[in-house]
Amino acid sequence: MADRPRAIDANIVLRYLLRDVPEQSERARRLIESEAVLALTAVAVAEVAWTLAGPRHHRSRGVVALELIEFLARENVIGVGFDTTEAQQALLTCIPEVGGADLGDALIAATVRSAGIEEIYSFDQHFARTGLTPISPD
Repeated sequence: MADRPRAIDANIVLRYLLRDVPEQSERARRLIESEAVLALTAVAVAEVAWTLAGPRHHRSRGVVALELIEFLARENVIGVGFDTTEAQQALLTCIPEVGGADLGDALIAATVRSAGIEEIYSFDQHFARTGLTPISPD
């Protein structure tokens, strides 16, 4: 792998996954499948998730989670501010048969757990689906 990481934007990941703009999709494929070290933020992952699951593409939460898990498993993709393994584990909880967590909640959980935090203040008790312990503020 190349030594110096460079950040990758959500639109590169989307072109790679969707293959919807041939010239850009091919350029994205060459980059992503290269030896270049690609640094990905949780915000970019969230943008990809929301775009794929949104009104234009209508992919189910489980399908989106599996696509992102596979993408994050690439050896040349590193997380910025989160551990990609934590993100993969959190995204697994979005698959209905596993837990049915929201994509956004899973990414929050991945980022928080990457920092060694296991609890979250939230009025949403469904955060437990992500593996975090939700605590309602007094």
